[in-house]
Amino acid sequence: MQSQQRLLVVLAHPDDESFLCGGTIAKMSERGVHITLLCATKGEMGRRMGNPILTSRETLPGVRVRELKSACKELGINDLRLLHVRDKTIEFESFDLLEERIVKVIREVQPNALVTFHEKYGGHPDHCAIGRAAEFAFLKSGDPDFYPDPVFPAFKVQSLYFVLWHAFYDEWLKENGLSRITRVNIAGTLQKKILALRSHRSQTLAVPELWGNQKPNLPFLKESENFIKGNLPTIIEETDLFQTIESRG
Repeated sequence: MQSQQRLLVVLAHPDDESFLCGGTIAKMSERGVHITLLCATKGEMGRRMGNPILTSRETLPGVRVRELKSACKELGINDLRLLHVRDKTIEFESFDLLEERIVKVIREVQPNALVTFHEKYGGHPDHCAIGRAAEFAFLKSGDPDFYPDPVFPAFKVQSLYFVLWHAFYDEWLKENGLSRITRVNIAGTLQKKILALRSHRSQTLAVPELWGNQKPNLPFLKESENFIKGNLPTIIEETDLFQTIESRG
């Protein structure tokens, strides 16, 4: 078992990490948490090419991977991995194979907590598909009979969280209330999130507010980020992804 706290983030596209949970990732990194990002695609089907255009459809995958590496440096992500699934096709991939590949990463990395998309509140088909596979991998990774591996044995992750994008916050609240929401204050790392978003130039040059000198007034740049608890007691009010883990000792 690793003594250092470890976080595994499983998302679909380059820039998901910055838009959805960049402030939280940076905050965890500042605390010494080891962070692994598993990104399913290279984002090669993204609609934006920069503003003005700085790439082409053929060169976009390489550009977006370089941008992702730059964003990882800004956020303090220690370990970046790609699944190399084709963008906009995750839902058509073999679910069993996706699940197995994520289980293997879980067993190698041995994270205390896993962050991914919610199957229903992901918004994009790729988000929902990778989130569903990651949730099942979370449930199966501790089973020694599931894909036995002599090198990386079964490992059970303690906590599961789903990113809650601002566009779905009200819908979630109406249907489920506040009991399963963990709200992380990111005021201290908001600037790192902005720098990470600027690293994704091909996607964010079209958002002029993000590039000004003043604090951007954008819905994805609030001073908190929200997560849905996947497996923790709802009676516990959390403000940190490792709060319950630490209280358990």
